[in-house]
Amino acid sequence: MWSRTAAALGLGALAFAAPAAAAPGPASALRAEAGAYDVTLPTGDTVHVGSGGTRVTPAAGRAPAFSVRNSGGDLYVVPGDRLADDPERYNVTALHERRRPAAPEPKASGELVTVRVRSIARDGRPGLGTAGFLNVKDASIGNAHRPLPGDPEEPCTDERWNGSNCVRLVPGTYSVMGVVATMPSWAPSTGPGKPLNYSLVGRPEIEITGDTEIVLDARKAEEVTVRTPEHATAPGLGAISHLMWTRGPANGPAVDEGVYLGEGATLEQRVFLQPTGRVRTGTFEAYTRWRLEAPAITMRAGSRSLRPEYYPAAYFSDTSDQFPRLDGSARMPVADGDRPGADLRGRLALVRRKDGVPVAEQVETAARAGARMVAVYNDAPGVNDDPGEYGKPLKVPTVRLSHEEGRALLRERATVAAKGTVDSPYQYDLVFPEKGRISENLDYVARTRDLARIDSAYHGGGAMTAARYSKRPWEDFALAYSRPVTGTPRTRAEYVSADPETEWSAMAVTPEQPYNNAFPGPETPHFVLVETKSRAYGAGEHDTHSWGEGPLTGGINAQSPIVRAGDQIRLRVGMADAAQNFSDAYSSLFPNGFVTDFRVYRDDELVAQTAYRPSGVLTTTPGDAGYRVEYDFANNTPGTRLSTRARTSWTFRSAHTADDTVLPLLQIGYDAALDPHNRTRSKTLRLTVRHQDGSSVRLRGLSLQTSLDDGRTWTDVAVRDGVARLRGKGAVSLRVTAGDDRGNAITQETVRAYELR
Repeated sequence: MWSRTAAALGLGALAFAAPAAAAPGPASALRAEAGAYDVTLPTGDTVHVGSGGTRVTPAAGRAPAFSVRNSGGDLYVVPGDRLADDPERYNVTALHERRRPAAPEPKASGELVTVRVRSIARDGRPGLGTAGFLNVKDASIGNAHRPLPGDPEEPCTDERWNGSNCVRLVPGTYSVMGVVATMPSWAPSTGPGKPLNYSLVGRPEIEITGDTEIVLDARKAEEVTVRTPEHATAPGLGAISHLMWTRGPANGPAVDEGVYLGEGATLEQRVFLQPTGRVRTGTFEAYTRWRLEAPAITMRAGSRSLRPEYYPAAYFSDTSDQFPRLDGSARMPVADGDRPGADLRGRLALVRRKDGVPVAEQVETAARAGARMVAVYNDAPGVNDDPGEYGKPLKVPTVRLSHEEGRALLRERATVAAKGTVDSPYQYDLVFPEKGRISENLDYVARTRDLARIDSAYHGGGAMTAARYSKRPWEDFALAYSRPVTGTPRTRAEYVSADPETEWSAMAVTPEQPYNNAFPGPETPHFVLVETKSRAYGAGEHDTHSWGEGPLTGGINAQSPIVRAGDQIRLRVGMADAAQNFSDAYSSLFPNGFVTDFRVYRDDELVAQTAYRPSGVLTTTPGDAGYRVEYDFANNTPGTRLSTRARTSWTFRSAHTADDTVLPLLQIGYDAALDPHNRTRSKTLRLTVRHQDGSSVRLRGLSLQTSLDDGRTWTDVAVRDGVARLRGKGAVSLRVTAGDDRGNAITQETVRAYELR
């Protein structure tokens, strides 16, 4: 039910929290590596693009959907409330590269026809949105976008974008697809505000031979529904995150588009697709993505089921523990919370939304009168989640109801039976592709036997923030909103779509990532742990994965290994947990955070050093030389109990290479059979040594020392076949040294690696 900072990779915290406010450049010998970057859109929303995925962070107080498009190699991320703007303003690739606006395009030659486009929302009024035209024979001509509804006063041209309601095209076969928003009945149909829902409408293949009008009618779209027979689920806030599609021509690059939805982007958790015929030219696919859990809140009044929803948490809090929710069952008489002097003790206070009166103020008044919960019903037909004011906390659990539900409860003064689930023991991440066409049957059934199951363990103390990324074959980037995983440490059954063409990966942030810093607390660094593999799953497959399992110590990202090409060595190190989830970690720009030191030696001469992001490209000499890479880490955050310090030293030899070559650095794997608190009663520690590319190692030596006094004194421990038996109790520190038969070596020291009981 959560998200926000979207992060994104976010309101949708779109899944990224940097461990420091900035990353000054490394020493001159180490050139900063190109790759991940952040772009701030004109609206203040931020897009993070990286190898792990693309994440979007709405600016404070904003909760838009985002129209996402990949066209001509450029990524566009247009906020849903800016669809009438020139999309080049939101060309993330061009903004990052600081490109000037593209030169005017050459005019199409030959006869042109005029195509006007009109939109109709699901309630019959004109609809807000965007329409795309793609020539399915040759994408180099006739690829255009128009806002919905366009301005009839603007000239009709063959430009790829302008604000008119028409476009001039070369006659031919086109895909004409668009997304149309349906607004609440009390709001302007094409004005500002939050929509009820979105519909994908149009025809992916249509002959255009003369002047015509095309109507994109959301009333022709069918609702997408999902059933999970083995578990009770409900489409709560942020349940529908993706509405994406791609259209590939017979010749030329495909255009990928979509709407990216975070928590609070729409008032209803509903999405609609218009059934289509099968395309005969090129490729077409559309999909929706869902995240389903146990219902966060349910209510019944007698025989009537209500449809309560929490407000987006980011309106009133920074972290999950600041947002009050019902945990368990309760029966509460309904009372009129607007009546002066009403006795609200132990009751569900029913209050009417009022313009100019913040929800937090209404809730505070009811809480002072003893209300156990508050339900805010809309003052106009339908639903509304406008908080009136952001950044004030709620005193008691608060839900919103429709106008109709609130009026009925007020008349009946019934007793409401409510049930809240704070920590769902299961989660579904589901992608439903429609390939070649959109079918008429959009009622999906997700049975566990047809899915893959991942038993995920979240280690440590306090809540984390987690996100899972999905990627179809035609997508160049993956997007995800993150949510808190509360009640940690904990385990959870996570089901994902089993499809050879859908790849999954995940990430977790510890400690929990604040939504928007509305309630500033101590500056805290974060580990952004990224799964270093992306894979598809088969039906019935069962996997396990842990997050934050000790020891957290120096490591290498398997997706970005240390590589030599010619006379350049690409370096990147950070922190890794027992499952080899990787996090960049570098010195914080505030006290009581991370302190790191990264050094590179060639034949014992220091050639590069930085206290900041430990990554970059080292230009070196062509001859064979010995190298030593050292990474020191300290976590000085108050309250940190485990993995407080780590020191890792890698040694290896390298010379000029003709091709990209993964260098033979060693990594150590740890298996201490830890519980989710990173504790164990087992005295057995299993050590494995491998090269960074995963290949096996012929060991020349493997030794272990332990300490129970935070590294002041060390004791030798015998290791036989990679297995050691430890003694004592308390926070155990580890010092491991290993080498292979080619002279590569590693020494790794981790203070307070985990707890022996």
